[in-house]
Amino acid sequence: MFFSQATKVLLNRLCTLKTGQCLCVGYVYNFSYFSNSNSNLQDRNLNSNYHTDVKVMAATGSDSVSSPKEQEKGNGLLLYLNNYSFYAQKVIMALMEKRLPFKSQVVNIAKGEQYQPWFLDINPRGEVPVLKDGVKIIPDSARIIDYLEDNFSNGDTRLIPLDQGPEIRQRVLHFRNLLDPIPANVITIGSFLHPKFVGKPKVPFIAPVRKALVAGEEKNVANFRKLAETHPNIKRILLEKAEVQEKKHQLVMEEASFEKLLDQVDTALQEVEKELASRSENDPRWLCSERFTVADISLTILLDRLYLLGLETRYWSDGKKPGIARYYARVRQRDTYKQTVPSQITHLKTFLEMQPGLVIGTVIFTAIAVIIGGFLFLKKK
Repeated sequence: MFFSQATKVLLNRLCTLKTGQCLCVGYVYNFSYFSNSNSNLQDRNLNSNYHTDVKVMAATGSDSVSSPKEQEKGNGLLLYLNNYSFYAQKVIMALMEKRLPFKSQVVNIAKGEQYQPWFLDINPRGEVPVLKDGVKIIPDSARIIDYLEDNFSNGDTRLIPLDQGPEIRQRVLHFRNLLDPIPANVITIGSFLHPKFVGKPKVPFIAPVRKALVAGEEKNVANFRKLAETHPNIKRILLEKAEVQEKKHQLVMEEASFEKLLDQVDTALQEVEKELASRSENDPRWLCSERFTVADISLTILLDRLYLLGLETRYWSDGKKPGIARYYARVRQRDTYKQTVPSQITHLKTFLEMQPGLVIGTVIFTAIAVIIGGFLFLKKK
């Protein structure tokens, strides 16, 4: 997703503001939405791009208003997330595909909210996403999707089909198990540290964001060990997390290890390409069947992250893997994809938040949004 040239000019002008200059009283909540209150609990807008701060009842995957019956499905689901979390995006897309309404609470990772006591009480590992269903708390994206599949599939959309025969089901599970272990966060940070392996990163992974994420990565191990001393009830969990984080950090720091990881990703994508390339361009099937499955969610969010990092030039562009190229172009037109990935407005908020001391208010932000919207509208005409 790209900014128009006019939008880039606007961003450049905003970034020339001196530190501490106040445009209006307000607050841009990093990696989330506009708010200056203590609570960032919101109803998701599930009929348009969900990053706008409006209220809609249910995920319909269309422009229609949901029925009362649809609104009852999944009543009480609360998702703790970060809009740019790779794993949270997988859960969001699953919720969209299953048309389940949910509320969300953004955890501001850039400000370290995942380490605050209120969130550690929810997930001692300090990770998003986390799903809360009544008194039940389910961490980990794979477990959350399985929970949704087990508890919200009675007559509704299934992401792991049971009525298409054992061969299709096994194929879905095979590709899910092939793609899910790929460590997207390690690849993300590694691509920042070793730019020789990537092409041109896309928004939101512009230079200030890359710098901030690398700085945060370097502090993670120390943060977990410090938290372990102040939270004796979850000390073991935090120390284990610190150990895992340290190993990941060593992996991304070593160029040879990172290149080996990139090669392993290519091996997985070669198997995906073999499955897709054997079909005609008009074949209605997704990865495993005509239905969009959990394997498609795994593949879609992975391809999107690789594209944003500039790794499409390594893996599938310029005729390297035409089947994957066609698949990615097609899935980007799917409603649930558009409802899952951050919008240009969200990217803009994130970019503005990266500017030290910049405070922006509702009036100014709305004006910027209108300007950008106008440019996008004119561009489409």
